[in-house]
Amino acid sequence: MKKIEQKIDEAFKNTFLLPREKAVTNFLVDVLSSKYKFREDDKKIEVISLYYYASSPLSFLFALPNYEYYSPDKTIQIAELHLKEHSLEDYSSTDVQELCKRVLEENNIDYSAYLDEDGHLDYAHYWENQFGLESDFLMSCWRNAKEKTQSKILGFLESSETGAGLYDLNNGFDVPFDVDIDEYLQSHGFMIEKES
Repeated sequence: MKKIEQKIDEAFKNTFLLPREKAVTNFLVDVLSSKYKFREDDKKIEVISLYYYASSPLSFLFALPNYEYYSPDKTIQIAELHLKEHSLEDYSSTDVQELCKRVLEENNIDYSAYLDEDGHLDYAHYWENQFGLESDFLMSCWRNAKEKTQSKILGFLESSETGAGLYDLNNGFDVPFDVDIDEYLQSHGFMIEKES
């Protein structure tokens, strides 16, 4: 089953991720190069939060100063990316099911045991890589944008719903739930002043 997982991974990347790479990277370049004016004052933003919509990570992204360090009251703009505005339609679990069915059929694999009573494919039995691929994709786009801009801004990837985890975009690390961002950054040698 490992080989079929890899084939689904590749199909998923080629079908859903790669077509979105340019739009996401360009958005992050704009965020890192200060195209968006987050605040009225000239406070230098050193830490950004990039949020994804939990139920569909690549349909909507937004970035803003990290509220661990910057007062939310002083934020005047949020950077938003709606991929539909770039002629990229959202993909649903049905689209992912169809992609999985196609790969299984191309490889002569009988998936009838994974169909529910309505004929829907439950791919969780053999492929659970979707979110990992999406978050790795976002981190890769962030690194590409950082390389293009040479920005020193630090970034964290967060879900629009609490409890989905926190990722260090610069290093690709999963930040443990019991560690706050300030403690985490200090442990990596970053001392960033918090706004009072």
